[in-house]
Amino acid sequence: MRKKVEKPKKNRNLQKTRAEILEAAFGEVFTRGFQGVSVDDIVAKTNLTKGAFYHQFPTKLDLGYSLVEEVIQPMTYSRWIEPLKKYENPLQGILDQLKQLIGKAHPVHLQYGCPLNNLVQEMAPQDSIFKEKLATALHNWIEGIEKELNRGKQNGFIRPEVDTRQVAHFVVMAHEGFYGMLKGLNDPKAFQALYNSIEKYFETIKNI
Repeated sequence: MRKKVEKPKKNRNLQKTRAEILEAAFGEVFTRGFQGVSVDDIVAKTNLTKGAFYHQFPTKLDLGYSLVEEVIQPMTYSRWIEPLKKYENPLQGILDQLKQLIGKAHPVHLQYGCPLNNLVQEMAPQDSIFKEKLATALHNWIEGIEKELNRGKQNGFIRPEVDTRQVAHFVVMAHEGFYGMLKGLNDPKAFQALYNSIEKYFETIKNI
């Protein structure tokens, strides 16, 4: 009988180490900003050594790039795109996700804003590679929304003449605007005014 070939334990440990660093880094960067935390701060939130950190990420910037690609992009997909697939009408799905993830969010969480938008504001002007990776994350979000809107159009929920790419741009900008306004105003009640506006916009493009 052929023996089952297992992946080397070392590879599993490296993956676990990387995941632990990224998880700790995300929490620190989200609450304090990328430039507001040091490698020492991040390592202190793990059970690892600084050597283990640098084995995974040669520089702090390399860590930041990986945060965008390996944490924030998948998180954006799972929170804002994947749930739409269970809706026949993606417009309703977008509204429901806004209510669930922003409207019902604890004020403590809203005060930190959106992880992706925070990094766009902080790091896109500072580093060209960061800017490129953040732009890719935004484009992927827009394309994911557009795909679901096209499905909604094919199913008869959106008017045939509607430019779904344009709507997808608006939806992503609205999401980021929600976070920015609620973070700046520090007033969760402002959500309803913002929500009502996007709901009225959807009324103009749905296929009645």
